This record gives sequence, C-alpha cells and structure tokens, in this order.
Amino acid sequence: MLVVGPTGEVEVGTTTETGQLHRLAEEGAARLLRVRREQVVVELLVPRPAYGRDGQLVRITSRDVPEDHGALGQANWFGAEGAWFVTVAGSGTGIVPTEGLDFAPTVGDVELAELTASLERAGQED
Repeated sequence: MLVVGPTGEVEVGTTTETGQLHRLAEEGAARLLRVRREQVVVELLVPRPAYGRDGQLVRITSRDVPEDHGALGQANWFGAEGAWFVTVAGSGTGIVPTEGLDFAPTVGDVELAELTASLERAGQED
C-alpha cells in the first residue's frame, strides 16, 4: 500500500485482506507523520481489480456474511472501501471484500431469474 506523505509516495505495508486496507493506511500515515493514528484522516482510492467489472454476477463465499454465504449477487466496485457492493435477491445490498467472492460462479436458470426479478423490482422503486 502506498501512502502520500511529506516526501511523496511511500510504501507502508501489504495485506491480502481488503478489509485491512483502511487500518494499514492509517497506521502507515501515522508513522510517516509521526502522530497518533487518531490524528490521521485517510481517503482510500483503490482501483477496481482487472478481473471484476460493475454489474458482474458473483457468488458470496465469505463466511463473514453468514446470511448470504453461497448466494448469487450482482457486484459493483466501491473504490473508497476497496470492496464490492453486492446485491442479493431478498437480502439487499452489502459490502463484501474481493476475497469473499467467486467471480466465475456456476449459475442456474431459476437462481438467475430470481436475482434479475429482484434487481428489476429494486430499480422500479428508485
């Protein structure tokens, strides 16, 4: 992760968990600026991964979302969190990190029809 400090961009660490990006950025910026973490305001700008696209069908594999584990959803990138907004039929929309999604799910016709109908209904409510 790169943080822009007084001398330009500095690498402050790495993580394999997108849920840790904000903490890592805050801690790295605090070290660079020699202040407490509470004194740092961080704005994440995370580019969308090349393997994902907005509107893509995904399956939730994260056990951190037990009510939607295994569910089919439609994903849209949320760069300020470094994660995806995922809409699931009957459940709504939540934020799921990249590592909690299958980007090449097997999808049945009934499951796809249910998600499509749910998304259409949600679009009509706006």
